[in-house]
Formats: sequence, structure tokens, C-alpha cells
Amino acid sequence: MERKIFILVLFVVISAGGGWAQLKKSAHMYHTDAEDALAKKQPQKALDDLNNCLRVDPYFYDAYYTRGLVREQLKDYDGALTDYNIYLELEPEHSEALFSRAVLRYRRGLYELARTDFKKLLRLPPGETTTVFFQQDAFSSSTNKIFTTQGSTKAYLLNYLGLTETKLTHYDAAIAALDSAIALHPTDADPIVNRGLAKEGKGDMTGAIQDYQLALSISPEHSLARHNMGVLTSTASGSEDSEKLLLESIERNPNLPYPHAQLGYYKFNRGDFKSALEQYNLAIKVDSLDADYFLNRGLVKGKLKDYSGSLADFSRAISLKENFESAWFNRGNVLTKLNRLQDAIEDYTLAIFYDPNYTAAYYNRALNESKLGLSEEACADLQKASALGMEIKKSLLTKICKVAN
Repeated sequence: MERKIFILVLFVVISAGGGWAQLKKSAHMYHTDAEDALAKKQPQKALDDLNNCLRVDPYFYDAYYTRGLVREQLKDYDGALTDYNIYLELEPEHSEALFSRAVLRYRRGLYELARTDFKKLLRLPPGETTTVFFQQDAFSSSTNKIFTTQGSTKAYLLNYLGLTETKLTHYDAAIAALDSAIALHPTDADPIVNRGLAKEGKGDMTGAIQDYQLALSISPEHSLARHNMGVLTSTASGSEDSEKLLLESIERNPNLPYPHAQLGYYKFNRGDFKSALEQYNLAIKVDSLDADYFLNRGLVKGKLKDYSGSLADFSRAISLKENFESAWFNRGNVLTKLNRLQDAIEDYTLAIFYDPNYTAAYYNRALNESKLGLSEEACADLQKASALGMEIKKSLLTKICKVAN
């Protein structure tokens, strides 16, 4: 049964690439053409050749891995993940494919799955590799190191594992992984900065500042260390120089999204919504896979009464992170403003599904239910919001629950 299902998956994936055409080349020739196109930086041609390769021979398995790489270049991330999954079903210990999937899962916010892949990579025995990867600062377009997955990369994988554990709020596990990475390469500032981030998450601000200082002693121009150090010291001292520090960080490395997002937040809190929008646009231009940036830009657009734009941003945040309860809640708020009350109720319901103690979601859902004449449901939601600690006007509670009864 499993074999039949897998063959069906192959058929669907291949058929999605286009109709069956009269193909004269062999699968191997198409794959070679695709590799040549990749070398010439022609990803769309490479994709066409790989689709043809798989039409000729659906079991030319290397083409799935290569097509995954091509689809990543074309920003078809779901398609890339599908190809990596198919290939890894056949070659579960192929380190390059596993690494590519792990990083893409991390970038897509699939942190549990990414952690599984990184841990497996750390367990794989050394072997021959055919792929050279270019390590990039996660928030920079510049290539700063070259490595192979079977070269001196254990520290790099531990660094990624630490980042993943931080995203999962497993701060002790993150610090342990990053400690190991630092022990292997004590002169690499990146894992030291990332350990600082984990310490921040844990609430150890003194330890975080010490890590950022250490990173800057190793790499004085490290933009993320400088930015984080500036934000922490500014917060600690109550300084009004936050904007200056953020602008300095942006000037040093405009390809770092954090300072743009932080400056956008700074502007938002001061009511300068147009400037906040500009900064979030820049942050998203650098990193288009961070759900938080879309959530915050959606909030900014809401303040500017661009409700269609706000709705689109909240929807994008949800597509990047399905369990993002704040995005569901805020999309519900926009739908309410657009008088799409039933749609809003559905979004509030999903916010509550992902966070059963989301007090404001119960309250807002109750108001919409009341408007739609669903007094019994509205009463139950108001009572739940009250039980969770929200102060509700007695007159409102009495009015809605009186009708319900």
C-alpha cells in the first residue's frame, strides 16, 4: 500500500509540472542541461529541464533534489520542501538534501521539524560530499564563509540547532548547543551572538550583554551584536538614544532586518505610522519569511486605515506560521471593521484554538456573536473572558446574558 501511495505522489508532482509533451532527450540529458542552466544562473530554464527530466523518467531521483534547490531560488518554498521530502524518502541520509530541508524548515518557521533534521545531521557519519554551501549571515545577503556539510561543519550545525531551540523557547537547550559550537570555534562571533539571544529569552540580560561584548571584541563590525548591544544598554539606561543607535546599526549593515523592524516598532509607538511602514517594508524586503514582520506591518496598515493591506499582511503571517494566534486575532479585528462578522468569529475561534486563554479573543467574539443574535454563545464567551480576568462592564454582561436566558 505504501508503495502505491508513493507512486501516486510522484505522478501528481510530475504532472503538476505541465502536460506530457513529445520529449526527445533522455532524462540524464535533461538533468545535465538543468545543471548547466544552474551554473549560468538561469533557474527558470533549469526548472523546465528538470520537469522534462521527470516526465521522461519519474524515477530519476536526483532530479527531485536538484529541483528542490532550483525551486528555492525561485522562492517556491512549498514546492522545494515537497521535492526534498520525496528525495529524502529515497535517500534518508543524504546530508546535502537533509541540510537544505533543515534550513528551509527553519526559515519557514517549522522549528520542531527543523530541529529533528539538524539533530539527525549531527548524528550522520562523515562521508563524501558533492555540494559546497555558502554560509550566510541569516540576515545578510553577503556570503561570508564557504563550507561543505561533511567538512568542518559540526559547529555550524550546532549553531543552527541553537537558533532553532531558541525559537522553540528551549533556552537551556539552545545555550547548551551554542556552548558546544563556541567550544569548537571560539573565534566565531556568530554563535556567541546567538547565545546572547538565548540568554535574553531566558531573562539573563547581564549574560546577554557579556556575550555581545565578547562577540564585538572578536568582530568589532558585527552588526547584529552591535544592534542587540545598543538596544539592551539603551533599555537598561533609559536612554533616549534608541533611534540613533538603530540608525547607526542600519548604516553599518542595511541588509540586517532587525534594526529596521526595531525602528519600525519605535516609530509605531510614537504614532509615526508612515515611517513605521517604511521600516517594516525594508525589514520584509530583507527577510520575507518572518511572520512577526507581517503581523506588525499589518498593525501599522490598520492604523493608516489600509484595511485591505492589513488583511493581506495578517493572512501572509498566518500562511508562514499557522498557529500564530495573534495574527488570527488581529485578522479577526480587521474583518470586524469590514463588517464581515461571521468570518471574524471564525478567526477569533482559531486564535482561541491555538491559545485557549486568549481573553481578548473571547471578548471580541462575544461582541460579534451578539450582533448576529447569537446571545447564548455571546454570554458564554463574556463569562469566559471574565473568568480569565478581563473586567467587563456589568451592564453589558447583564444585557447579553439576560437575552440569552
